[in-house]
Amino acid sequence: MNPASLIPLAEPIPIHWAWFDILLIATFAAHVLFMNAMLGSAVIGLTQAARGRNELIRAVGMKLPPLLALTINLGVAPLLFLQVNYGNFDYVSSVLMGGWWLAVIFVLLYSYYGFYIYKFKYEAMGTGMRLALFGSSVLGLLYVGFMFSNNMTLMLRPEGWQPYFNGYDGFLNWRDPALYPRFLHMMVGALAVGGLFVALLGRHQKNEGFIETGMWWFTRATMLNLALGIWFLMALPDKVLLAFMGGNLPATLTLVAGLASAGMMLYAGFRMEPMRVAGWAVLTVLLMAFIRHWVRVLYLKPWFSMDSVPVTNQYGSFYLFLGFLVVGGAIIAYMLKLYFKSGQGRA
Repeated sequence: MNPASLIPLAEPIPIHWAWFDILLIATFAAHVLFMNAMLGSAVIGLTQAARGRNELIRAVGMKLPPLLALTINLGVAPLLFLQVNYGNFDYVSSVLMGGWWLAVIFVLLYSYYGFYIYKFKYEAMGTGMRLALFGSSVLGLLYVGFMFSNNMTLMLRPEGWQPYFNGYDGFLNWRDPALYPRFLHMMVGALAVGGLFVALLGRHQKNEGFIETGMWWFTRATMLNLALGIWFLMALPDKVLLAFMGGNLPATLTLVAGLASAGMMLYAGFRMEPMRVAGWAVLTVLLMAFIRHWVRVLYLKPWFSMDSVPVTNQYGSFYLFLGFLVVGGAIIAYMLKLYFKSGQGRA
């Protein structure tokens, strides 16, 4: 069977596709920053608690419910923009995964409520129950992350869709050599940003122990992640790898800029400067979002090009979106201001 015959026709889009790609990259970078801070700090807190040090997990646990809520909400936008431009691939991979993908909703709800119970029923639970609840919630988030990695890699490989017709009700992208380094690269990156979040929390609370712990995790996880990034790069198909090695100048320059930014971020981490690290972290994550986008475009190049998608030039909905974006952003900023003014926010 010709894999091209399995790809649905792309639907017309109202405005030029570049707008949606820009919004996809920007919103995904914002989502990743919050996801990394939430998941990474949770893993670090759990690790400390397993060694009998409960101060950090208690402090982090108080922040996880709002962090997870922001992560989920910020994750909706990039998923929608992805479906606008690349829905003919993303919808197919989601359907092929079947129950594995649908389970993401229920597992995420479990983790969400697990963190809420941990926060508000902390005093009523024993130590064992706390760790079990917190740990299972973290495992749930790891499941969600692994399923997203499966979906985002499966959508790029129409030649890997054939097993669905061999009688599978839903399958994962186990055979893709890029799946594992891609997932680990994201998860270890979460440990690095989670360490930064712990250090910033320590700076806010004037807790030197948190700063030292956070920067220790940040620097070690970042160094490990650089090695995982090389593994991920080498696991890419030759055509994609060669594009980053000079075959595609914009993609190559983006990779070089990302590595340079990561180097500056790591340097600031060794100097124990969490605020400077935070600035470089935002830039590095944005550049990594661009690199991820180049990977997507290069993978799909033999099958699909955005230039082939019909454009209806209906800008009214786009202007309406921008209006709601500005108003909604202002409302969210106001809510956050009220939250940080409250007792829980200050805590």
